[in-house]
Amino acid sequence: MIPVIIYDKCQCDPKKCTAKRMLKFGLGREAKTLGAIPKGSIVLSPFSDRALSPADMAHARKGVVVMDLTWTNIDEFPRLKKVEERALPYLLAANPVNWGRPMELNSAEAVMATLYILGQMDQVEMFLGRFNWAPEFLRLNGPLLDAYAAARDSTEVVRIQNEYIESVAPRDAECE
Repeated sequence: MIPVIIYDKCQCDPKKCTAKRMLKFGLGREAKTLGAIPKGSIVLSPFSDRALSPADMAHARKGVVVMDLTWTNIDEFPRLKKVEERALPYLLAANPVNWGRPMELNSAEAVMATLYILGQMDQVEMFLGRFNWAPEFLRLNGPLLDAYAAARDSTEVVRIQNEYIESVAPRDAECE
C-alpha cells in the first residue's frame, strides 16, 4: 500500500470535500502541518515540470501527498523542499463540479489517478464504493490511465499525453 497523505487547506465546502471524505474512510492520513510531509515523498503539483510515471514508485513508497485547496486559490499552492513534485498527465474530471473538464480533478480523483498509474489497483478499488463518481472517472480515463501506467518514465507519459491531445484536438479547416 502506498501511504496517502492529505494536506487540507480547508478551502472547500466540508460537505463536498473529497479530502475530508478520504480521511473519514481511512483512504489517507492527514498532515496537519507542511513539516509533517515526509521527505522524499511525491507531492502532486500542477506546477511541476515532471509528469508522474511508474518510475516514481520508489518515492511513492514514502508517500503520495495531495494538497487540498480550491482551483480558484491555486496560486496559494505550497512549494516544499526535499520532496519530489509531480504533475498528473492529461485526464478528465468526473466529479459533479468539474465533470468533463480536463486537468481540474478533485483531490480524490488525483489520488485515484496516481495510484492507478503506479499500478496500485487494490487501492484504487477502495475508492469505488466511497465516491459515486469514481466508476465514471475510470470509464472516462481508463484507456489513458492504462497507457500512462505502462509508460517507462515521465518522458514517455508526456509523449502519450501529447499524442492523445493531438488526436482529439479540433483541426483547423484547411484553406483552399
